[in-house]
Amino acid sequence: MKLIYLILFIVFFGNALIAQNRDTLTSSLLWEIKGKKVESPSYILGTMHLIPQDKFLFPKHIEAKLKNSEVLVMEIGGISEDVNLIKYMMLDTGNVFNYFTDEQLDSLFEYTEKELGYDEENMRMMFSKMKPLVIMQLMTKNTFGENPESYELTLEKIAKGDSIEIQGLETIEDQVAIFDKISIEKQVDMLVASLNANYSDVDSTSSVEIIEVFLTQDIDSIYRYTTTAGGEMGNMEKDFLTDRNQNWIPQIRKFIKRNKCFIAVGAGHLGGPNGVIQLLRNEGYELTPVKL
Repeated sequence: MKLIYLILFIVFFGNALIAQNRDTLTSSLLWEIKGKKVESPSYILGTMHLIPQDKFLFPKHIEAKLKNSEVLVMEIGGISEDVNLIKYMMLDTGNVFNYFTDEQLDSLFEYTEKELGYDEENMRMMFSKMKPLVIMQLMTKNTFGENPESYELTLEKIAKGDSIEIQGLETIEDQVAIFDKISIEKQVDMLVASLNANYSDVDSTSSVEIIEVFLTQDIDSIYRYTTTAGGEMGNMEKDFLTDRNQNWIPQIRKFIKRNKCFIAVGAGHLGGPNGVIQLLRNEGYELTPVKL
């Protein structure tokens, strides 16, 4: 089911493979930012928050550009070290499993024991106070292989190794506030729908499709895929994409004016009329795709 990947990780993608072979590159996951009193070029990379190891597109020159930067800017800076992260995953009150029917719980526990290695006792002990989206995230990670790669964690590790400053465009509180607009009941409905899709192998097909779109590097195709998937994500495009993109632009302006920056955000944020690339162009910057 497309929605689970779109809602949790905001990632996404087509014919850009053809574009990559043309004399003039028209799209990419990596873009150079110049102009408008920018002393040194900065770069922005569209990421997928989780991806199978064998599909992890990370050529050496990405690492080189990051190491040549003064600041790494991500959606949230240093999230791997946020000791308060767990509190944002918790329900305010109650037990999450009370929102499910007995039949739904039977299916959920059967799936988690078979696919994730967590039996009913483990699930109740570990997740009873968690929001349904947390369980969905656990299920999603499983569809991307045993040890999926993370662009954000990889970039963060490189930056820390080279003592590069890490900054965020928003806080974890900002992101949680968006997801909290989805009621617990709706989150449960989404989880059950995803669970049913897992049993029918729909999710495995969708995960392959998402990866294929991402690897085309066509940011407008990624945007269209994101916004036409339907469901809760389609209904909340303004919250998940448009408003956040617009909120990020003033901060990006400040970052790139003072420093050589390497910026990394979910690829779904780059394309479209209100995507970060177009919004920066509207501000007078020169955005040029860089071949990966």
